[in-house]
Amino acid sequence: MRKYRMQLHDHRTGAVIQDTGGVCYVATAGDAAKATLYNADGSSLSNPVSLTNGLIEFHVADAVNTTDLYIQAPSGQFVTLTGVAPSGPNEIMIDQGQRSQVAVIPFAASDTTAATETDTGFAEPANALMLPHPAVRVSTADATETIDVGTDSTDSGDANALVPGEVTATAGANETYLSASTLGALVADFLAGSDAAGDVGTFNPKAHVSGGKAITYTLSAGSDTAKGFIILPYLLTVG
Repeated sequence: MRKYRMQLHDHRTGAVIQDTGGVCYVATAGDAAKATLYNADGSSLSNPVSLTNGLIEFHVADAVNTTDLYIQAPSGQFVTLTGVAPSGPNEIMIDQGQRSQVAVIPFAASDTTAATETDTGFAEPANALMLPHPAVRVSTADATETIDVGTDSTDSGDANALVPGEVTATAGANETYLSASTLGALVADFLAGSDAAGDVGTFNPKAHVSGGKAITYTLSAGSDTAKGFIILPYLLTVG
């Protein structure tokens, strides 16, 4: 097996970040699907990986040369690293003074059960403002199917409160978010109107104050090939 071991550091001071929390989704290089991970003893390891005192550590099979990493630091900063080899980097620099963030969270039909709400492993950062116009970028299309994005419905959340029913039939970025049909209740108040794509008079975008809930997605019942990335902009606040 090949070992990954990477420590988060503050990019301004160089100090080691040892705060509690944080998560790292390890994707197959160039893909959105989860890579298979192992502990040092060869037993299976859950993906995403929880950080321990700012440390990311896992093993992959000998045949794996690189992976893509989607990292949420303990304080909510989000970093994406692609084509990362087991040899490094040993240090990942985090700008803890940067308040404007964008989470890029992979999803894949192969990692879930269709029509079932799936926990991404990521959560809304504490004291954050989740901004309007979240998006979905489809990397592998799935004709006639859709994706909902929201917060854990088993924890008083709403499974389609961020992105309700975005189509996955065409590869590319979601460009229809100006329609009320593709903005969830957490980031828009709906007004009167036709609710058609491009009808910007039908809703009022708003920021959502984070409740710290798990971020989830749900692929529609026939989904079997859909892959892509959930894109969530947010602002971290002081405290």
